[in-house]
Amino acid sequence: MVGSLEQVAYAIRAYNKFLITWHVDPDPDSVGSGLALQEALQAMGKEVICVSPDPLGDWFDFLPGVDSCRVISQDLIFAVDAVIVEDCEPDRCGGLVPYLQSGVPVINIDHHETNPGTGQAFYINPKAAATGEIIYQLITEHLHVPLTEAMATNLYAALSGDTGTFRYSNTNSRVLSIASELVKYGADPAEVAVHLYENRAYEEVDMVRAALDTLEISPSGEMSWITVTRTMLGERQWSGQQSEDLIKYPRMIRTVKLAIMFRELKPARTKVSFRSRDNIDASKLAGLFGGGGHMYAAGCTIDKPLQEAKALVLETAAKVLASAYSNQSEGKGGEGQDGRHFGASQTPGDDLP
Repeated sequence: MVGSLEQVAYAIRAYNKFLITWHVDPDPDSVGSGLALQEALQAMGKEVICVSPDPLGDWFDFLPGVDSCRVISQDLIFAVDAVIVEDCEPDRCGGLVPYLQSGVPVINIDHHETNPGTGQAFYINPKAAATGEIIYQLITEHLHVPLTEAMATNLYAALSGDTGTFRYSNTNSRVLSIASELVKYGADPAEVAVHLYENRAYEEVDMVRAALDTLEISPSGEMSWITVTRTMLGERQWSGQQSEDLIKYPRMIRTVKLAIMFRELKPARTKVSFRSRDNIDASKLAGLFGGGGHMYAAGCTIDKPLQEAKALVLETAAKVLASAYSNQSEGKGGEGQDGRHFGASQTPGDDLP
């Protein structure tokens, strides 16, 4: 745990005009958390604008307040006292990074363990299942702003997104208790689930069909991967968890310890997502390529064409798996270069772009 929510709350009270932003390739946790915090600050009399580094698309339309969110553009002029970066470190905010490095005060709130904690005030808690969990605590326990139905819906969507609708191993009694409170304030679990998982366009489902045709598995059965090309993504270029959801298919295979998804972003840029189990540290693997995340969910972006990135990652991943099982069989616990252990207890969640 790095920093404190007390410092974050103190900094928020000190300023009047805020910009709230999140990571590129946004997901329900980043957007839902940001929109809930926006309403809370507005209730305090603050001026707030949410700015996304990437377009949100109609997948987020059900979130209250999303229509007020702007997308970064060259003609967007900022006149704020401070920026709140949530669900990532500031250097993952795409086109907003130069502005964040211009000297504007930055407040950073996140649950990724790879975030070192920077800015005037920050709070990084890797034990939180989602950034939405932290924002809930900030709003209710430190800013003392009463929850509304809109805040509850946004925060419930945030928790749902990063816990796989409360299916992942980061789902604990605190998460379920918070979710229960959010339902009391008006969040509708069935409606959120429908929008997240059962409200897809035909073209998107057809993309799933095409992607499943690329499903492969290693000879040992311990590693499986799926590939998504720009052609599959089509004109809409399905963003965020819409396409990230595809990694659940190789992860479903009983023997698989490491699931990988390769997504072609540009001709020479590839997004790689990792999901693991059985104490295989996905964040260590992602870190070898400049990425990071959580023990069981991580990712990176590689500036190489899809096939080159794929060959490099698969070769490296095979070595990491072999090393992990070799160390475990020797009773060494799989210690990595950074001193962490493959057997360390960490919470899973969303990966890093």
